[in-house]
Amino acid sequence: MLTQIYVKDFILLDHVNLTLEDHMSAFTGETGAGKSLLMDAIGILKGDRISASMVKDGKDKAIIEGVFQVPSHHAVRSLLDEAGYTLEDDLLIVTREFSKEGKSVARINQRTTTIAFLKEVMAALVDLHSQHDTQYLLNPKYHLSLLDRFLQQDALREDVRDTYRVFKKCDDELSQLLHADYSEDDLEFLTFQLNEIDEAMLKENELDELEEELRHMMGYEKVSAGLHAAIQLLDEEEGGLPIIYEAAHQLSGLHYDETLDTYAQKLNDAYYVMQDLTEEIKEYAQSLEFDEEHFHELQDRISYIHKIFRKYGGSYDAVCEKRDELDRTIDGILHRQDAITKLEKARQKAYEAYETQAKQLHTLRMAKAKELEELVVTQLRDLELPNARFHVSIETFAGNATGMDKVEFLISMNAGERLKSLSATASGGELSRFMLGMKTVFTRLQGIETVIFDEIDTGVSGNVAFAIGKKMQELAKDVQVFCVTHLAPVAACADHHYVVEKLQENDHVKTQIHVLDEQERIIQLASISSASQSVSAHAMAKELLEKARRD
Repeated sequence: MLTQIYVKDFILLDHVNLTLEDHMSAFTGETGAGKSLLMDAIGILKGDRISASMVKDGKDKAIIEGVFQVPSHHAVRSLLDEAGYTLEDDLLIVTREFSKEGKSVARINQRTTTIAFLKEVMAALVDLHSQHDTQYLLNPKYHLSLLDRFLQQDALREDVRDTYRVFKKCDDELSQLLHADYSEDDLEFLTFQLNEIDEAMLKENELDELEEELRHMMGYEKVSAGLHAAIQLLDEEEGGLPIIYEAAHQLSGLHYDETLDTYAQKLNDAYYVMQDLTEEIKEYAQSLEFDEEHFHELQDRISYIHKIFRKYGGSYDAVCEKRDELDRTIDGILHRQDAITKLEKARQKAYEAYETQAKQLHTLRMAKAKELEELVVTQLRDLELPNARFHVSIETFAGNATGMDKVEFLISMNAGERLKSLSATASGGELSRFMLGMKTVFTRLQGIETVIFDEIDTGVSGNVAFAIGKKMQELAKDVQVFCVTHLAPVAACADHHYVVEKLQENDHVKTQIHVLDEQERIIQLASISSASQSVSAHAMAKELLEKARRD
């Protein structure tokens, strides 16, 4: 969850430093006060695009920083661990800085990171939803992925993908062979390529080993010079060995103190150890030799291997794969009918393996679709859509890497209305409620810690508004929920209430945000609901607050 956010010089926000709580928080304020600015700032932490115009007038740069509490069991921890990020006390600090000149930097725990990685991390932690974000729900191409998210059968889906890849590879090779029209020149060229690879006689890890040996040989001159310098320092007349020997000799003649005898003996021992070590260094130095012919052979071999790599894929494994492909192609040309028969059998076997997995996935999708339908309809009933019907349409087709199912969500909002695609049925307000119901179902599955609703209650009022607030309140039992709203019934359902205000100071306009206490909440709710601060308005606001807590 997001525990703290710091915003400096971002559009109208001079300086905001908020400590945020779990459960549900509502943000209200007058039109134009900048209620959505904080959500925009969180969007930038998620990796949204920035522009120089977002830096407050008269300032050089803007800073946005969020502190997230990430449980040790959360799936994103493994992603962070792989990238080398350590979380002290389970805290993740995300920072974006950007200047008037258009320069920007993103950091995770004070370490610079890429926007792509930032997006990947934040997508697992924060879900930001506004009315515009319903567009992906309208597109049927996303409906299969939503159903599969509910299915939670990642291993089976991976099996389907893997078996399809095998089938597709066989199918493509067979198609290529059936439509291939090779000439004698083509066969000659393919044979030349195969022979060139074979004649190279490549070995796994050979290039790394040769380059390591070459590096050693290139360092011969430095190694040799260093060894001879070390030997001189040890063995010459004024070197280490004679000096140690003379020191031991001086002490061994002093018999007046047993301690000095001990020192003399230790120096003698050190002398003989150093003498043996010096001899070993000399022998090693004498064993070194530089074979110029072998040096040039290494260079030629390395250059040749790089040439083969460049021509046939860039690595040992790629060259081996290319060699096998060439071998199969040549064999297919020389023994075309045999190759066709062989590939047809391989293709049939691969398809049967794929079909088995795909049918198993289809059966599970059909069963889970019914369960999803029931859950979504229950959510829609809670959101004052009593006549709504929801259906997951699944049609089978020849298949691809996702299986053999085409999925589309169909809905009917009114009694007696036939099921239609979402884009042809739901109004903006209805879509927002539908999305809220879907998020209530899916958020728990995704591991999302923070869900943000930015004015999704536009176009609703009364009991519908209160139902939306209660649904957010229900969702907030499991995750942190922020909502930007202009409706008192929604704000009343929040555990924490923040007000966003625009202040005019001389020629300077700024927006500030602060949390309300109990009495301030009543005043704010009265202002939102009736634009009045009368005794009756306060009484109604207090009653609304009590109802939200009670129901």
